[in-house]
Amino acid sequence: MSVWDDPDLRAGGEFVKLENRGDRVSGLITAVRSHTFDDGKKVPQVLFVDDVTGDERTWTAGQVQAKTKLSELRPEAGDWFSAELTDIERRAGGKTLKHFSIEVNRGGRPAAGAAAAGAAAAQQTDMASVFANLTPEQRAALQQQAATAPPF
Repeated sequence: MSVWDDPDLRAGGEFVKLENRGDRVSGLITAVRSHTFDDGKKVPQVLFVDDVTGDERTWTAGQVQAKTKLSELRPEAGDWFSAELTDIERRAGGKTLKHFSIEVNRGGRPAAGAAAAGAAAAQQTDMASVFANLTPEQRAALQQQAATAPPF
């Protein structure tokens, strides 16, 4: 292994945040490393290839629930994972406790349902890019065809 394979030396990808109920990330883990905040607190940081976009992303599991669940599941490079923010519990003093659903599958394979959901999302993304690149004439033709098509 080269020094350049060390996860601590890798830049990682765009950072993702799970801020709203239902926010979700999933993908193939390329590295798991320790991240130290300015206050000295250490948390896991997951570098992964996003199932939907194919881009490398970085998720820092700073919330106590996320850190605890990741510590229990112990994901490694080559595993597939998903993390979803399921609830935000209001606490005294304006604080919040975020609840997460985290899944880890060894060997890089998502669960069947997750794989289908990821494929459907990727297909929707691809279709959106196709429609975005249509000429005005092509859009008008599609709208005309949709208006005259029989209902399902």
